[in-house]
Amino acid sequence: MPVLTIVHHPDAPWLPAGGVAEVVLAGTGDELPGPVGLVRLLITDDAGRIFCAPRSRGVPGWDLPTTPVEDADPAAVINDLTLATFGTQQPVAPVGAVRNVVPGAAAYEWPSPVAYFYVYRPTTRPAPVVEGVWLTQEEAAAEMSERHWWPLAIVDAEAVRALSEDLQIAWGYWLDGADRDRARVVNSAVDALVAGLDSPSLRELAGVYGDETWSEIDNLILHIVDELGAPHPTEERALRLDLGRRSVSVLAREAEPIDLVAWGRDWVGYNGPVDLRALTYLYAEYSYLEDVFPYWVVEDRPEQMAALDVVVRDLAAAVVAGETDLSRFVPQRWVTDQANLREAGTDSE
Repeated sequence: MPVLTIVHHPDAPWLPAGGVAEVVLAGTGDELPGPVGLVRLLITDDAGRIFCAPRSRGVPGWDLPTTPVEDADPAAVINDLTLATFGTQQPVAPVGAVRNVVPGAAAYEWPSPVAYFYVYRPTTRPAPVVEGVWLTQEEAAAEMSERHWWPLAIVDAEAVRALSEDLQIAWGYWLDGADRDRARVVNSAVDALVAGLDSPSLRELAGVYGDETWSEIDNLILHIVDELGAPHPTEERALRLDLGRRSVSVLAREAEPIDLVAWGRDWVGYNGPVDLRALTYLYAEYSYLEDVFPYWVVEDRPEQMAALDVVVRDLAAAVVAGETDLSRFVPQRWVTDQANLREAGTDSE
């Protein structure tokens, strides 16, 4: 999963003129970018308290356990920091980083034009052996909420990643004109701010009142995408993310299989992406059974419907597993019909 920007500060006042500060969540399975200026340890206990150490350089107050990287290997530095903090080296995982981007010629004490300041979290619950205090979330917020890394201490990473998909769905449908639901787009921006995402254009979109033109909202969405470094929203991307969400619901028995293919019929139809048209054909199978069974043996209908449910659940499992081409789920009857149409030269493709 790629690095995700959750906060964007253009012209950050604590940086040289023109500097941009961002808070990013770490991706999974990706090599962490650099260069790295500092590494910090975010240590929490079962009650949600945060362990804080005295600030460095004689500055009063508390901070996360921190050490500079300088010219060393960041991985070695974080290992040394855990050793000093816990008495033994401990496994850690990156939460994210503050990323500062400054003009290359600016006077700046950290690497330029880009410098990362990483926050790591222990993957176990070791007890610190250094001087420090445990602060509740409220106490820590009162002491440190202005620190640039603070969003990483309070963010629900999984919720933000899920919300980012919600934004791609709502904004992708909007930008391609598939669903011009103004309230959905504005509410998605409000939800994003509540969850911890932040950028100037996101705040502006969350404050839209209703008299803005479609093109003004288009531009706000595109600016947010640039500010947060998100993929460009498209209808097809929204469609596939939406399909993934709905497939999970089917597998969790929160939605019926027919609901999934009925949605697919509405969004994909017979002219949408070829590799997704199985959704439409499977919905047609449900309709076919409903239309034909009054003239067939009615007792057989539940069995046939149940068999179709199994096929759709298999399709949902394939989607969740990352399969993108669902053509193999097109019922054989429709495969034969399409072959006959192509042979006759009347296929819609």
